[in-house]
This record gives sequence, structure tokens and C-alpha cells, in this order.
Amino acid sequence: PAPRHLAAPPHAGQPPHSAQPWRRHPCGCARDARGMSEVRVCVIGAGAGGLTTIKQLRDHKITNIDCFEKDSDVGGIFNYGKGKNGVYDNATLTISNYLMAFSDFPPKGHRFHWHHTEYKEYLQQYARAFGLEKHISLSTKVLTIEGEPGRWHVVVEGADGKAVDKGFYDYVAVCSGTHQAANQPKIPGLETFTGRVMHSSSYKNNADFVGTDCVCVGLGESGADIVREVSDVANSTVLALRSFPYLIPRLIRPFHDNPLGCPSDAFTSHLRHDLLIVPMRHYRKFTHFLNRLMCTLAALMYFLMPWLGRDSKPEEKDAFNQDMSAGFIDLRTPYSPMVAKLIYNFCNLSGQQERGQKFACKNVMFVPNIVQGKIATNVSGIKCVEEGCVVFNDGSRARCNCIIFCTGYRDEFPFLKGNIGNTGVALAVPEGNVRRLYKHVFHPDVGASMAWIGFVRPSTGGIPACAEMSARYFALLVAGERTLPKNCAEVTAADFELDTRYFCLSADVKTLVGYKDWMDSMAELVGCEVKLWKYLLHPRLFVRLCVGSLVPSQYRLSGPGSLPVLSKATILSLPVAASRGQTLDEAWRSWLRHLRLKRMWANDE
Repeated sequence: PAPRHLAAPPHAGQPPHSAQPWRRHPCGCARDARGMSEVRVCVIGAGAGGLTTIKQLRDHKITNIDCFEKDSDVGGIFNYGKGKNGVYDNATLTISNYLMAFSDFPPKGHRFHWHHTEYKEYLQQYARAFGLEKHISLSTKVLTIEGEPGRWHVVVEGADGKAVDKGFYDYVAVCSGTHQAANQPKIPGLETFTGRVMHSSSYKNNADFVGTDCVCVGLGESGADIVREVSDVANSTVLALRSFPYLIPRLIRPFHDNPLGCPSDAFTSHLRHDLLIVPMRHYRKFTHFLNRLMCTLAALMYFLMPWLGRDSKPEEKDAFNQDMSAGFIDLRTPYSPMVAKLIYNFCNLSGQQERGQKFACKNVMFVPNIVQGKIATNVSGIKCVEEGCVVFNDGSRARCNCIIFCTGYRDEFPFLKGNIGNTGVALAVPEGNVRRLYKHVFHPDVGASMAWIGFVRPSTGGIPACAEMSARYFALLVAGERTLPKNCAEVTAADFELDTRYFCLSADVKTLVGYKDWMDSMAELVGCEVKLWKYLLHPRLFVRLCVGSLVPSQYRLSGPGSLPVLSKATILSLPVAASRGQTLDEAWRSWLRHLRLKRMWANDE
């Protein structure tokens, strides 16, 4: 017999609670008259997105939740294992702990970058702290979901390999993550290659690459680690690209001075991101004029009274717990003039700002190996593969016996079956592009009863923080405290057009958004917007809010689910990373941009 938690419920094959009176909720989902405790919610995946979804639902007294996780533990992509898709041995996160953490469970201590094992432990602690495990069925794979809004039929497969009908759910949250289907480009002649071909999803360490001649294709943040590790032991290594990467060292040097040894994402702020990076079309005149005034005032206060933004305690360790005096620019990556020059050259050649916005690779550990000749680069793209050889578009060739594709993933949801009810619209992400979803979360033809959570990748900032914000809005919709805007289809179409043009240099990264832009738009829907002027009478908090890091905790200062004491303590514990002169300069440039006296980049509209 199937395990108890996989047994078919009494109502399998019929609407849940079919004997009870039904009413139609304003958001379009069926809901019985017995209240929130009886609303059934299915959550797919117990990674970061799934865990925070369960937590936000429980915060609104929604407890009839079934979460199905195909692995044997929570953690999603951070469940390490030989022979499985997931993190590699030496993976260290590119986003620092305070921006990777959930706003209702912030870390303590100084800013630093978690190793993947530390972040997995954080997720386990989160699940234990809020009693989320009781909702999770481990080693359980979702086979099919089909039906119509408010009536989703779910079938799963347990550890014994048997299919189990779980009946009907009112709501479904798809939290399966963006690392399910490896994206391997089709290259002419690849099928004739007699050497080893692999995708970065199966990479664990460089032990199998000693003495090889290797071509690494693509450069994401994982790819940056992989090409460096492989080049340390390979006979030869070629990094094959189609364009130059936009690089940000995780310790921000040499772009800025960093006397506190902060991670680069600590330099995000309302001033820097809200006023310099958000597309002009998304601005509201009065609100953003007021924010601009507040940020300028905060920059002046910080310049005149630096103790408002920084404590006097000197830092001995940087964000990788390395000696501050060594002047590292990344993990185990010392500064050198040649390394700095190469980073600048790559960034200048990437086209960032001059031709649009591009995903930032926040990992430069591989750059010294280029300087030392361990890695050769080719940015013309691959034309074809011949036996034992890769041929590039510029006519050059690289002999190799190994090709590693560091080319990312496709968003696929094989468990979604059929059409949406009796319509002719497929139950799927339109065009396979999450930008066709309202805020990357809701299908305009489905409504609030199905949410894709965890498919927002900020150009700077953490995916989990965005997943949490999506989950907060979803929970409010399930609880009946919010409804989707009537014009969400029109808004989705406009955002799709703008984001596609705005991020034109990273056209393949469909999940990409501007962190501050997207989070603020969601905060408005949730009702937890950060109103800077409200904190004028609290100078330290005001300065750190305006010109300090954009930590997710700021969205818990007020509104539904607010945690003002915890939020304020978290914000005040973090010193401002940017210098006083830098904040004044950014304030000045923001006025130039918004008065239309200076254009910052192409398509700045």
C-alpha cells in the first residue's frame, strides 16, 4: 500500500467538499463556505520558493496545504548529490546573505557570501522554525496537473513509483525552479564529436578534466567557476562566447573603494537603483519626485554626519571572511592591474548601457587565469563542430576532447497538461516565456488560482527575496484580501514589450527583471511600499534606508505581515557601503537624468 501521506483522499475524482455549498470568489477561484482552513492549496517543490510560499499562506491562516518535493529533502537546487542536477562542490553564492535571505527570517552578523551547504542549512532552519515540514511530502513527484481555475486535478508519484490521485485543489503554486531542463544549443556537427560532451548541470568538480583539452561554452555565474576550475588542471581551455560579459566583482573592487569589505550587492540602494536604473516609463511623477528629494536629503545628511550611515567598528574580514588588508576583489582573487584592466575592457565591450541592459555576471574568479594564459577566449561564437575540433565564426579552430555547455536552462513544466478548462488555451506558460505572465507570476487567462513562484531573476539581488514577495501577494489573493487588477493582461503586454527591449543584451534570460523596479511594483500590490518620508524623524534609519543596501527587510516595515521591530533592527545593523562622495554624486546624476538633462543609456525611456 502507498504511504499514508500518499493515500488517495475520499474526494479523489470529484470536486473537494462537493457536499458543501459553493460560492465563487472575486478572484475567479472556487471557494466553499467553510472558510480559509478548508481551501486546498498544492505547492510544487520545496526549494526556496516552495518553502516561503507555505510560510506566507500559513501567515494568512491557510493551512490545508500539500507540498510535493521530488527530492528526499528540502532545498531544491541546493540538494547536493552525485549524479543529480544541482550545485557543485565549491559553489559559493554570488548574492550575499542579507539579500538571499527571506525578510521574515534575516541572518545575523556581518554580510558575507554563503557556501551552498550554508544556504541549504539556512533553508532547513527556516522550515523548522515555522513548522513547514508537516506540509511537505518528500520523494514525491508531480505527474500531472489539469483542469480549470479553482479546480485543479493533481496526480503524483511516490517513492514506491506508484501514481496516486490527490484529488482537486483550489489553488496551485508552481515552485519547481528555473534549473529543471538543461539548455544545450544545437550546433552543426556536434553529433560527430567523439570526445566528452556535458552540460554544467552535471558538473561537480574538476577531477575528471586533468590533462584534457576543453572548450567551455557560455559564461554565467556557475560557468565562471567551472571554466576557472577546469583551466587549473586541463592541458588547454578555451572560453567560447558570443559577446563580452558584463562583470561585477563580488567585492566591487576595482570599480569602487571598499573599505568595509562589503559584497558588491551592498552598494544597491534606493538612490542608486530606484533613481538611476528603473526605466523612466515606470516612474510616477509625484511619488518619485518625493523619493528623489528624500534620497538627496539622506545623501547630504550622510555626507555631513557620516556616523548616521556607518559605525566606528573597523572590519577585519571581507564578505568571504578573507583578510581585509589583502585587498581581494573576489573569492581567492587578489587585485592586480592586469586583472582590473581586463575586467574594465570586458565591461566596456559588453555594450551595457550604451546599447541596453545586460545580465551582470557577479563572479570574476576566472579572470586571473585569462591573464596567466590558462584560458583563451573567443567571442565570435561557434560555427560548427568537427571531429576533435571546434570551429568558430571568425575562422579559428580549437582542438579539444571535451566540451562543457554552461548555457543555462529552459523553463519547462511537463506536469501541466491539456487546456485551461474548456478553452482552447493551453495550460502552459505562453510561448515558454515567463514575461508573458503578470509580474512573471500569473497567467492572464488563468487568474489567481495558479501562480508561478520563483521565476523572477533580478539583475542584482536574490531570487528567493523575489519569490517571497510573489508568495506574499499570492497568499493575499488566496485569502481574499486582494484581487488581480482587471487590466493585468494589458499591463503584462506592456511590461513584456518594455523588458524585452530594455534587457535586449541578455535576450535569452527571460526571467530577468530590475530588482528594485520589480520589488516596488509588487510591494504596491501587497501594500508594503517603503515610504521614505515616514522615517525622517529617525535619522539613522532614514539614511540607511535611502542610501544603504536594498535588503528585503525594508518590505516588512509596514503593511500586511509587517515585522517593524525585526525589520528596523536588520536595517540598522548594516552600515552604508557607498562612500559619502559617491552618494552625493549619484544624487546629482539622478537629478540630471530625471530633469532630462542627461541620457544615461540607450532606450532610457
